[in-house]
Amino acid sequence: MADENVKKLADEFKKYNRICYYPSSGRDLSDLDYFGSGRLLWNERVESSCRVSGQTAQSCDLPDLFVHSDINFYMEFEEGKDLDARECGFHGEFEVVAFRELPRISNPNRICDNYNFSGRCFEYKLKVWGIDKELTLIYCLCENEFFVSDILLAHGVKIDCVWSKNWAGGLTTGTWLANVCDKLETRKFYTDWLCVPGKRGQPLNLPVKEKYPDLMVEASVKLIRSGEPKWIDEGANGWVEEYDVTK
Repeated sequence: MADENVKKLADEFKKYNRICYYPSSGRDLSDLDYFGSGRLLWNERVESSCRVSGQTAQSCDLPDLFVHSDINFYMEFEEGKDLDARECGFHGEFEVVAFRELPRISNPNRICDNYNFSGRCFEYKLKVWGIDKELTLIYCLCENEFFVSDILLAHGVKIDCVWSKNWAGGLTTGTWLANVCDKLETRKFYTDWLCVPGKRGQPLNLPVKEKYPDLMVEASVKLIRSGEPKWIDEGANGWVEEYDVTK
């Protein structure tokens, strides 16, 4: 029997106009930090003297929903309004306006084990960097593969942009995301070299092929680095750059 809460979650996503998806996010909030600051580069965001006006941030095509998925880190995100932005790598003003837990998904992991916290989903309403627009963050404790295959693709949820960094992952790697960008109608990909197909010998992702064969189709898009090299965000294994998703 299909999990009704999966459809409820997909319907929740469809209420928003522009979604940014961050797989294997851990407790990192660098996507919110980047877009909420008005697209300031990493070194500009970390400087305490650097602030932007609400108008600047709102005028740059800001996503209205940020969706994160990971199989762990539930303790940080079940705290509700006590979420500590500084511990999550956020450098500007940050306020949790509202918090609620969404209906839980049953047994979402096929590659990894399901734990007693797997499938929990938390929703935050946030004010960031002093802008007037309220943003939404939904954090889902599940495999990235399940999230994309069983929620996004299965229910026709469109993802405008993907934000991914340091996904070297023990069991899977992020290169498979490019395989489904066309189906998700993704136009921008913010990532480091670990998620760009072909950059490190194209890992086979055998667990993904076995458990989620729909994600291992041949990619029909290319990720083309946008403009001159610029480091949007810094990570342990590299630097996040902006890529255009092209046919």
